[in-house]
Amino acid sequence: MSTALLLFLCLIGHVFAKEPPDVQCLIVHLQYVSCSWNKSGTPAVNYTFSSWFEGGDEIPCGDYLRENNLNTGCNRPCNRMDGFDTFYTVLSGGNKPYRNEHKLKDKVKLNPPTNLTVQMGADSNLWFYWNQTSTNCVDSEVQFRKNKRKWENSPVVRGRQSYCINLPSSSFQYELKVRSQLSHSCGGSLFWSDWSEPVVWGSNNSTDVQCLIVHQQYVSCSWNKSGTPAGNYTFSSWFHDGNETDCSDYLRENNMITGCNRPCNASQPCDRFRTFYTVLSGGNKPYRNTHTLKDKVKLNPPTNLTVQMGADSNLWFYWNQTFTSCVDSEVQFRKNKRKWENSKVLSGRQSYCINLPSSSFQYELQVRSQLSDYCGGSLFWSDWSEPVVWGSNNSTDSYSVDNSMSVWTPVLYAVGALVLILLALMLVQNERLRIILIPVLPKPSLDNIEDWFQLSKGLKEDSQATYNERACPVREYIYISPSDNESSDSSDSSDSSGLSVTTDQTDCSVSIAVNDQEDPSTAFSSSKMSTEND
Repeated sequence: MSTALLLFLCLIGHVFAKEPPDVQCLIVHLQYVSCSWNKSGTPAVNYTFSSWFEGGDEIPCGDYLRENNLNTGCNRPCNRMDGFDTFYTVLSGGNKPYRNEHKLKDKVKLNPPTNLTVQMGADSNLWFYWNQTSTNCVDSEVQFRKNKRKWENSPVVRGRQSYCINLPSSSFQYELKVRSQLSHSCGGSLFWSDWSEPVVWGSNNSTDVQCLIVHQQYVSCSWNKSGTPAGNYTFSSWFHDGNETDCSDYLRENNMITGCNRPCNASQPCDRFRTFYTVLSGGNKPYRNTHTLKDKVKLNPPTNLTVQMGADSNLWFYWNQTFTSCVDSEVQFRKNKRKWENSKVLSGRQSYCINLPSSSFQYELQVRSQLSDYCGGSLFWSDWSEPVVWGSNNSTDSYSVDNSMSVWTPVLYAVGALVLILLALMLVQNERLRIILIPVLPKPSLDNIEDWFQLSKGLKEDSQATYNERACPVREYIYISPSDNESSDSSDSSDSSGLSVTTDQTDCSVSIAVNDQEDPSTAFSSSKMSTEND
């Protein structure tokens, strides 16, 4: 019974257990400790915060971080060496204060480097410089790319605040940025600073033209993928079997032409199943390109988004897309600003259902579209629509409890205690249940040994005695000498006719005749007498 009660208590305790809010702290640039408790979204409770380092005094927060008029964090000043001591925090505002202990030695995040400059050196190399507050205790990493291609990373010698690119090309545009981290010689850290703002050197002279059909309404072509071009180009284009037309709607960046939108209409149809030709002019020679646009169609994001609770108690999300039968859609949603979850929608459908949503969660939903394979397909999804929101976030984070729970807590504990009492009464009163939970062990004894071994009925009957035997004590036979035998012959002969001798050998009162040959004493005496007469 004790085992069952312990198991039940564990189950009840797991249901009603409350875990404290998760407070996360980080030392920022060795200047202050930044703590937050909004990892799972804006809390519904306005907490107060206090903290102290080991050996110090508890200090209430003087610089709260706020979101939607609620406290979500605190910045507390600190000294450079405080990070090696244990840091304690207290979060108050619910039923009880939540205390936490933090080790911040390896949780230091520096600010990004400042004063970034890049210039061509006298050695014909490209030099990149920056400033960081701590020099001897800082590791740095540089990231650079050419003509907006893939970023390349390169570590820098500890304490150094410069980086060199050997013999750069004048036809490339270089972008460089840097980040810093506390080195292991000063305790180390798990966190890098954010990347600095990039600095640019050189210009991009690339003329690579890329085109895309946008929502079946126009063809958008651009030639600034590798950066702003060095000069202004003119653009013309046509579909196969069509007429070449000059661009009438240029795209500009920093007063430089970087692209063109070519409309699709009756006079200039956009047949994506035909080859598309472009000509870029402005340099020493025109640059001609050939494009296949069948799978390069990008739709506009869906519009008229609505979300509402249906009569079936499910949450319904609706939207509109110009093309219905030829469109695949994908919905993205999250609860209480947590991780986004994606879900595909049947082709042509413009609604999505979330079954039995929780009223304590805030739901965000957005959708995007793509041309389906039934209509030729496309490699491109539309941009995500603007999110729509339903419900409100009533949790401090994934482990915390809101104010409404404090009202129900005594009721829940009372119900749990009542269930335990009823279970105990059932275990005591119900004999069958008691035997099932705690089986009775057999008590061995000579009286019920057969019941203990559970012998079969036939074996019991065979082992029982069917007769009674009286106990008879036995005595030794008395030896009779020949002389005694002769003297007694005369007297015995007179009585031999009708008398018998009773040998007192047993207490069973068995009479044995003298002439009976089965008496061993008589046989023995007779044999001795006959031998002597001879």
